[in-house]
Amino acid sequence: MQTIYDTIQGIKYSYFFTAKGVQESFITADASSGLSFEAAADELADKYSAVLLENALDETTLQFTRFYLSDITNDYNVLLKTRIFQLVSGGAVSFVQQRPLGGGQLGMLVYHIKSECGSFRQAFYRHRSAYGSQKVCATGKNYSLLWTTGFTDSAAPDSEIQTQNIFSELSSTLRDCRMTLRRNTVRTWIYVRDIDNNYAGMVKARRELFDKIDLTSKTRYIASTGIEGKAADPHCLLTLDALSIGNINEEQIIRMEAEENLSSTSVYGVTFERGLRIRFGDRSHLYISGTASIDNKGNILHEGDVCRQLERTIDNIEALLSPHNATLNDMQYFILYLRNPLHFPLITDILSRRIPEGIPLLAVEGAVCRPGWLVEIEGVGITPDNNDFPEFL
Repeated sequence: MQTIYDTIQGIKYSYFFTAKGVQESFITADASSGLSFEAAADELADKYSAVLLENALDETTLQFTRFYLSDITNDYNVLLKTRIFQLVSGGAVSFVQQRPLGGGQLGMLVYHIKSECGSFRQAFYRHRSAYGSQKVCATGKNYSLLWTTGFTDSAAPDSEIQTQNIFSELSSTLRDCRMTLRRNTVRTWIYVRDIDNNYAGMVKARRELFDKIDLTSKTRYIASTGIEGKAADPHCLLTLDALSIGNINEEQIIRMEAEENLSSTSVYGVTFERGLRIRFGDRSHLYISGTASIDNKGNILHEGDVCRQLERTIDNIEALLSPHNATLNDMQYFILYLRNPLHFPLITDILSRRIPEGIPLLAVEGAVCRPGWLVEIEGVGITPDNNDFPEFL
C-alpha cells in the first residue's frame, strides 16, 4: 500500500491503492481570485487536465464530481457550457452554492477509480441531459457504486414534504437497481436552503422514514452531512446526493463512534451516523459525517470562538478514526464549512498545524445545522484491510 499526496498547479491530489486492487484518486481545487466565472472555469479546466495527464487518469476512470459555486442561480447554466464541465460530464455531477473561501468563484471535488485488472464501468445514465436527478451506476467485478445526485423538489410547500418526496425518488431509483436505502445506502449529503428555518422539517421527515425502514439507533443510520447549500432553482429547499453500494453485506458496514467525545446523534433527535466504516477485502472506506464542536452530551462547545471550535472538531474526527486504527494521515480529503466566511483567515494557521500537509482540503461557506456551530468538517479516509469480504473492485 502507498498513499501519496501531491500538489500540481494549485490542485491538491491524493490516491490510495493496494497490490491486490484498484487505485482511488481524489482531487480538490478552487479557482484563483480576481477572475470572471468563465475565466475561473477555464483555469480549473487547465489545472484538472494537467493532473489527469500526470497521473494517467481520464474519462474512463472518472466517477463523481461536485462543483461549489458562489452564485448558482446565475452561473449554473454558464457552467454547463464550459470546458471544465465537459471534462467531467461523463461521470455523476453534483452542483451546490457554497462559496469557496480560497478566493475564487468556483471550486471542485473529483473522484476517480482505475485498475490494471478491470474497472468500475458506468452502467447507465438517466436524465443525463438535464444534469438534475442524476443516476449513474458504475459496476465492477464485486460491487457497484450508485451515485444519485441533484435530487430536488420545487413543488412541495415546505422542507418536510420536499424531504419526503426526495427520499421517495431515491428509494424508487434504488429499487430499479435492485438496492434499498436500508441495505445499500452508506452516505448522503443534504443541502438545505436557509438551514436555520428549513432544517427541522428535513430532520422530522427523515426520522419518520428511517423508523419505518428500520434505520434506528439500535440498528444503524447512514453517514451524512446536512449543511446550508442552495440549488439553482430558488424554490428547491433541499438537494440530496447519495452513494449506495451494490452487493454489500450488513457485516461490512460498521458504525464509527467515539462516545467519550461525541454523543449519539439520536440524543438531540437527528438520525445519522458520526461515520461509517465500509470493509472490503483489501481496504476500508471511512466516511466521516459532518462533524462539529460537540461534547459527549450533545452540547455545543466553545460558543462564539471559531478557533477553539475548529480544534475540538479536529479532535472529534481523530477520536472517530482512532478505534479503526486510522489517523488524519489516512484521510483522502476534507471539506470544511464555515458559517461566517470572514472567519477563514482566523483559522488558516490551525489548519496548517493540525491537518497533515498535502491532504486535499476545500473550504467553503456553509452554515451548520445549529447557529452556534461556526465550523464543520467532513471527509473520506481509506486504510488497508485484510478480511474475507470481496476486494474493492
